[in-house]
Amino acid sequence: MHILIADDSKSVHAFMKSLFAGTAHQLVHAQDGQDAFDQWQKQPNGFDIILLDWEMPVLDGYGSLDKLLTAGCTTPIMMVTSKNDPSYITKAIERGAVEYVMKPFDRDILFEKIEMVLGRKVA
Repeated sequence: MHILIADDSKSVHAFMKSLFAGTAHQLVHAQDGQDAFDQWQKQPNGFDIILLDWEMPVLDGYGSLDKLLTAGCTTPIMMVTSKNDPSYITKAIERGAVEYVMKPFDRDILFEKIEMVLGRKVA
């Protein structure tokens, strides 16, 4: 599986890397929403899922979600964020996010959500 992770926190990227350690999945890291969009544009069919934080500089997660979908992205996009207000969840899902995971989370929660979205085992 090829996973694009967009988050401005180095510790989140390190945490994600540790969660996927021991799996054959390839992680591509983006530092903000614009970087995520640029990575997707290089490989529009190259990712199985995109994980987006909400609060990022340059282009936030919602802006990135909108930009990706407007550009024709068909890759499932999951919001992975500390924004836990129901209005944010509704806004993201209504715009086209397939799932919403709130930080903090653990390996079981993340993998279960990805498996639910993709219909296949992660680990």
